[in-house]
Amino acid sequence: MPTRHSRAMTAAPSRPGRLLAAAAVALLGACTAAPQTAERAVAEPPTTEAQPFDAAMSSLATGLFAGARLDPSEQRVFIVDPPVDLATVRHSAVTRDVERRIVNVVGQRYPNLQASPLAETSLERKPIVVLSCMTPVSGPGEMRPYLDGPTQTYRVWASLSDTRTGKIVSSNTVWVRGEDVDVTPTKFFQDSPAWAMDNSMKAYLKVCGGKPGDTMDSAYLNGMGTSAVVNQATAAYEAGRYPEALAYYTQASQLPGGDQMRVWNGAYLTNVALGQTREAEEAFGKMVDAGLAQGKLAVKFVFRPASVQFWPDRAVNGQYPAWLRQIAQRSVARRTCLLVVGHSSPTGTRAANELLSERRAQFVRGQIVRDAMVLRTRTEARGRGASEPLVGTGKDNASDVLDRRVEFEPRACNTLRAERMPGRV
Repeated sequence: MPTRHSRAMTAAPSRPGRLLAAAAVALLGACTAAPQTAERAVAEPPTTEAQPFDAAMSSLATGLFAGARLDPSEQRVFIVDPPVDLATVRHSAVTRDVERRIVNVVGQRYPNLQASPLAETSLERKPIVVLSCMTPVSGPGEMRPYLDGPTQTYRVWASLSDTRTGKIVSSNTVWVRGEDVDVTPTKFFQDSPAWAMDNSMKAYLKVCGGKPGDTMDSAYLNGMGTSAVVNQATAAYEAGRYPEALAYYTQASQLPGGDQMRVWNGAYLTNVALGQTREAEEAFGKMVDAGLAQGKLAVKFVFRPASVQFWPDRAVNGQYPAWLRQIAQRSVARRTCLLVVGHSSPTGTRAANELLSERRAQFVRGQIVRDAMVLRTRTEARGRGASEPLVGTGKDNASDVLDRRVEFEPRACNTLRAERMPGRV
């Protein structure tokens, strides 16, 4: 079943993914003015110290809304589009806590602002929207992501936008003590079998990292209705209401920007839960198409420890033949060559991790070649060890499953042949 599968599996990040994440981090203002009431703001000295979680979230929210200079006499709806992790653009225990704390702080300090979930009805009222992102950093005051090992500090930042004007009106940044941060993914992201940085994720990061006065990214604005439906679908999935969730995911797939990883992961998971094998495989195929179109697809295959064999439990590996079949078929249909890249957790020596990750990539390559022999001359395997983490906690559990992934990167065939090492087929 998906839950057991996701507990066991793990995956790893890529250098292009790290560069994209770093590029998405815009330098934000460090305004921390905290209003005592909705009518009056009292400035507080800015701080770049790592704070306890609750104190940091209070500073983040109060500084963000004080900087927006909203009319305290006007009744407005505000939405917190669920916060995300920068590198993975997924939701976790801590991102949900960030959302709850922002809503609570604003509710206490701004009686003219009415909190509403991201839903179609609330979008009709042209709300104020808060987006928030977080990433590990090397220390307080640092801006760039730090993925080279366990961290003691996380940077959390947010932008506040007005959909009435289509402008970003405020931003703020705080630093949080690492001991207060739980990056365990939420059930949906823990269960999801594949990941790619798609256009919907990139649009969210652009607005989250924007500066006051910037125009909101048009792809984000145009996709808000789709995001509202996806959020409803995910809530239904996590509550075990699978037919309802599938109906929402199907609806989202037909909306602007609906061809995205969250939608196809959701369609896959709900069809598996409902025992609809053919439909589940088709949804996984859509994930493959979406990932390859973006230049990279990461899949969470679970291996035996220190082995190139898949985890033997059918509850974990039962869907792997369908996954491999779809990867092979969709790659052939695209008439592309494919680089298969293995990643590992940091446990063990660098040399051992690199060797193990390459052997696993070779094993997976062999599986897709078996499904489509034409890929024998169109594929190559590489191992990158633990050099490209997406999560970087080093915990070897569900929190850093993406650090043990296998990635599929479409390449021009002449480029792939030039990279091929002598003696390889």
